[in-house]
Amino acid sequence: MRKDWLGVSVIALSLLSLPFILPHVVGDYVEGIRGGRSPAVPASVLGAYLALQSLGLILVAVGRRGGFFLTFWIGLIWVGGALGYHAYAVLQGGFRDEARATVWLVGLVVIQAVTSALAAWGAWGRRGRAG
Repeated sequence: MRKDWLGVSVIALSLLSLPFILPHVVGDYVEGIRGGRSPAVPASVLGAYLALQSLGLILVAVGRRGGFFLTFWIGLIWVGGALGYHAYAVLQGGFRDEARATVWLVGLVVIQAVTSALAAWGAWGRRGRAG
């Protein structure tokens, strides 16, 4: 049986991003709650989004090309959302008081960017894939 190293890499990197994503998003929720916003809708959106991320990884694991497409878009949205929401604060030096928060943000962006690039290769760059 031939190993699909691209698929294994995409799955591993996407899973590796979770320890960065979850504390980062929880930090965003805490800031939102302190600002008077309800966490109910964002928490539901996060749950649905992580379910889509999981679905993409399952499809990659079973060799479906659509899993690479889904994983590409999920990663791209993580990166775009994180940068769009936090880049200005990071550049101005006003991004949260904890250094850990910056590590979580950078980890999320870097790992998801690499995951998206590899998923794009799986979706559009490789030839002869089934699915």
